[in-house]
Amino acid sequence: MATTAEEERAERLAQSAAASVKAGDFVDAARALREATTIAPENPRVKAGWLSLREEESKSPLLRICRAWVKSKDEDDGEEALKLIKGHQLTHEVAEQSMSILMGYKGECDVLDHVTGDLLRYRSAQIVLVESLKDRPTETYYQFFERGDDSMDGLLAVLLNRAAWPSDATFIQAHRDAFILSLAMMMEKALDHPERAMKGIARLLAAHASHLNGIIDSDGFDVILASLDIRLPNSLRSQATLATIKIIELSPDTAQNLISKFVTSRVARPTTDGLIVAFSAAAAIFPITTSVAAALFLTEGFISGLVSLVQNKNSQRLDQASLELLSAACVDKTCREAINRHCRLWLEEIVDAGLDKKRSNLAGLILMKLGEEKPPENGPQIIGPAKVDQDDLILRFKEMVLSTETLSKQDSVEGLAYASLQPKVREELAKDHVFLRRLIETMADPTAPKPVMFGGLTIFVNLTTYLPFQSEEEKRMAQLKAYANTTKPSEPDPLEDEAHVTARCKKVLDSGIVPLLVTCSKRASPSVLSQMLQILLSISQEKKHRGLMAQQGAVKLVLHIWDHIHAEEHPHASSYSPASNRAAAHTLARILISINPFHVFSTASALPTTNAIRPLLFLLEPNPTAKTQNLLQTFEALLALTNLASTDDITRDAIIRLAWDKLMDDLILSPNTLVQRATVELICNLVASPKGVEKFADGSRRADNRMHILLAMADVEDVQTRSAAGGALAMLLGWDLAVDAVLKRDRGVEILLRLCKDESEDVRHRGVVCVRSVIGAPGEIGERGKAEVKKKEGLEVLKQLLITSRRQEVIQMGVETLKVLMA
Repeated sequence: MATTAEEERAERLAQSAAASVKAGDFVDAARALREATTIAPENPRVKAGWLSLREEESKSPLLRICRAWVKSKDEDDGEEALKLIKGHQLTHEVAEQSMSILMGYKGECDVLDHVTGDLLRYRSAQIVLVESLKDRPTETYYQFFERGDDSMDGLLAVLLNRAAWPSDATFIQAHRDAFILSLAMMMEKALDHPERAMKGIARLLAAHASHLNGIIDSDGFDVILASLDIRLPNSLRSQATLATIKIIELSPDTAQNLISKFVTSRVARPTTDGLIVAFSAAAAIFPITTSVAAALFLTEGFISGLVSLVQNKNSQRLDQASLELLSAACVDKTCREAINRHCRLWLEEIVDAGLDKKRSNLAGLILMKLGEEKPPENGPQIIGPAKVDQDDLILRFKEMVLSTETLSKQDSVEGLAYASLQPKVREELAKDHVFLRRLIETMADPTAPKPVMFGGLTIFVNLTTYLPFQSEEEKRMAQLKAYANTTKPSEPDPLEDEAHVTARCKKVLDSGIVPLLVTCSKRASPSVLSQMLQILLSISQEKKHRGLMAQQGAVKLVLHIWDHIHAEEHPHASSYSPASNRAAAHTLARILISINPFHVFSTASALPTTNAIRPLLFLLEPNPTAKTQNLLQTFEALLALTNLASTDDITRDAIIRLAWDKLMDDLILSPNTLVQRATVELICNLVASPKGVEKFADGSRRADNRMHILLAMADVEDVQTRSAAGGALAMLLGWDLAVDAVLKRDRGVEILLRLCKDESEDVRHRGVVCVRSVIGAPGEIGERGKAEVKKKEGLEVLKQLLITSRRQEVIQMGVETLKVLMA
């Protein structure tokens, strides 16, 4: 029973709900009443509030128009309902009632499809669909199938949402019902929109394959494999491919047997239609389970008799399916050798004849995958010299990309992607500015097939990739391995040296690659985004490229991809490799070293500097997959952080919060001079923030230890490290607690005076500023400072500084310091 205080709280909520109802804000009213109900469900004012809300909701224009629409079937009524849903927040009660009303609408209607999809965003509407699926699964499934894609997408989303279902049993049973119905739909002849049913099969298998055990038999799998037919739309084939992948994962042995039976039965009784279906399925299987597909492909008599079998049928579609199969089979070395032996002449004849550009280009692509190896002289079907060489193919592919025709561009781009693995082809393509611009235009076309984007990016990856970094130790090991194998260590191709790759990167950058990547990144898959990162990382290696990259949006792009990789709720976050993380972070570091951060991070750009901190910190951690750590990445990340730390205290404080322990406990003590120097330079910028000062001057033991380390850095051999440490001390010693910390160290003042004697004018300047702060500190600390400076012969040091220095600001500070010391 509710307490008096709880009753009062419930009544206040009911009163607030009444005000919301009066204002027409039903969402807030329902929210307040739900909270009041949990406190005092029997309170009369709460009950009255619900009655009032439902009464007002019954007058809702959406409910009124939905009731009219179900009767009239008038499209204008549907458009009105859609307007009332789009851009408006419905109460759960209105969404539920609207869904209940529209469940009575029978038939297919585009507007009804959109309305249903929008309503199913609401949990209350989902519950209505759940109840209907439980009570009338077949009728409900067919009803939503007829409505359209949005309705089926909504139905599948509800099927996969465990929270919408009352129990595991009903959840699993709904999956099984929908899967059986989807398979049954696919078995219907002349089915309209088969891709809707196949999407159901694929998504249910992808999410909960274990719920579907025992349902898929040979007939069901045949339906899925038959949907891989190259004559069918890509929307259907892609869903069938996903379904096939999941079935193979669910039951690999059974799936492999069914695939073998599906293909061999059609090849054994070869009709044109049967062969097209069999070859289409086998081509789709190759990238999924290469070993199974290769075993079928290499069955005795199959590849040797393929050409005559296809030619006897005289079918362009069968030719196409055969070429698709041969192209897919090139993924396996043994299959490539068999194709080269038995099919090369036929492929060359297709390319040479050029009667059908699609088939000619695909045959050319296969020849490119086979490489320049020619069939043995005693091999079958060899009746003369090769009719097509690799240079001919490259020229054909380039001409196709340059042309305005869209036919076969996918195969042309893929063929050039294979060809660009060769250094000489990379150099040739990079020098053709017109080609590069046209390729980018082709990739930028939103209607272009996805393989065009992937293949084009592969070309640019090949054009821009530098030889992998090797430490001296790794180079020696490679030489030893070569000698152990009695082979001479191979020298890299001269076209792969740094100068040539940098020149190619410049040409790619000038062709407009960065704007293309920015435009296309929003609709890119993880594999495509990973390729983009490889290209950006390579181009950013040259310092002269980084400014233009930043101007064209590379920093925002890299941060967008980083966020994409690290979004926990993103379904494909796990699809990225650790190399993608490192490529994104390293690209960002390189660019931020070479630009003014204010030009990229500003109020106008709505991009805060703090967004860049975590990617850069990622590079400070060791690479767990590398045999030898690339400390250049660490060094460049520290330089980029130093640049960011020059902006404002918000950025400095964020770096201190996230990286301080790493800097002071690890990196500042690095045996690598460059890493140590960059760390001290970063700390120098961080102590411009009060939080940075606090780390050295809060009186704690850890702060004293940090001051000890910083003083030690002011006494190392590397002049730039000494300069950075002196700069940090100069800022810190403006605080009397920091002066006190220095005076506590045995050699603290001695090190500051050594800075004043340094060969570098910059270091001397920082040293004399430090001494001036020590002797000018207030009260007792300043008196101790004067005494310690005099004790360490500071007067003589300062006098000598005035004699040897040539910079006015150093002399001026020296004179001022002497006056204070002698006063």
